[in-house]
Amino acid sequence: MHYEDLGVFGLEIAQPEGVTRFGTDSILLSDFAARKLRSGMRVMDLCTGCGIIALLLAARRDITTMGVEIDPIAAAVAKSNGEHNHLPLEILTGDLRTLSLPMGSFDMVTCNPPYFQSTNPQSPDPSRRTARSDEVCSFDEVCRVASHSLKYGGLFFAVYRPERLCDAFYAMRTHNLEPKCMRLVAHNEEKAPFAVVLEGKKGAAPGLIPMPTLLMNQPEVREIYTGRYGGTNGTC
Repeated sequence: MHYEDLGVFGLEIAQPEGVTRFGTDSILLSDFAARKLRSGMRVMDLCTGCGIIALLLAARRDITTMGVEIDPIAAAVAKSNGEHNHLPLEILTGDLRTLSLPMGSFDMVTCNPPYFQSTNPQSPDPSRRTARSDEVCSFDEVCRVASHSLKYGGLFFAVYRPERLCDAFYAMRTHNLEPKCMRLVAHNEEKAPFAVVLEGKKGAAPGLIPMPTLLMNQPEVREIYTGRYGGTNGTC
């Protein structure tokens, strides 16, 4: 298996043909979640793919991580990526909607979910369709599983589409994951946001803080990609 140098934390990641490649959204989500990461935490990454988000978090702090992935090929790659980088990544293969996951045992759950509606045009590639369309797994189902798995006061982090923010907030509140912080992401000042990163807290009181929009043409993004922020950027 060929491993590519990620250029941050000494990580080398395999993304063979047939496995959906991670993108900017995964990098941004891992950085956003790292703001609240503490040593000793138990972290679960849903829809883990090649394991990139869990590995980026595990490379920052002494934590234990679990990835859940429905695609057996991607799950095998994630397991291999953890072993290759000597990082503690346990992989569960299966549908998160039906897997028997530990209740109330995680400090943090992350997810880069499928966020295109099933009514949109679908990719002919089955693995890509599973990774991008909510036909197989909706955000509501992600929130249900995250809430089930989190301790009281545990943190939920996700990246989503701005045009579906109402759906996201509704699902989070339905499953007792109170939205606490959000940050829109845009290519530049003239473009509409193309992504939003979200933080929720299980059982928290209402109160959402929006961070300044992250512009992809600003120096901050280079700092995020090189891991120099160490998860300390922003407020909330």
